Amino acid sequence: MLEMAVEVRKRNRMTWPAAIANAMKLADGSRLLLRWDEQAEEVRVRILPPTFAGALQSVYGANSEEVAAYLAEERAGWGPGDLGDHTR
Repeated sequence: MLEMAVEVRKRNRMTWPAAIANAMKLADGSRLLLRWDEQAEEVRVRILPPTFAGALQSVYGANSEEVAAYLAEERAGWGPGDLGDHTR
């Protein structure tokens, strides 16, 4: 386990220790989730996975026209209550 102290500077900035960044395999653009545990008074850090945007390209069609046709066909099969009643 690595444990290192860092100094928080103006505007809540700090430098991530290289040893920890290397161990976590962080790179430019890496995204982290910080979770403050009030009872334990500690911050937990998790690496967020890269975005999955575009990972399912061509699943619903090879182009925007095919995707629109697929959605139109799906929506045509929806009944009145299929989206739930949000008026209550």
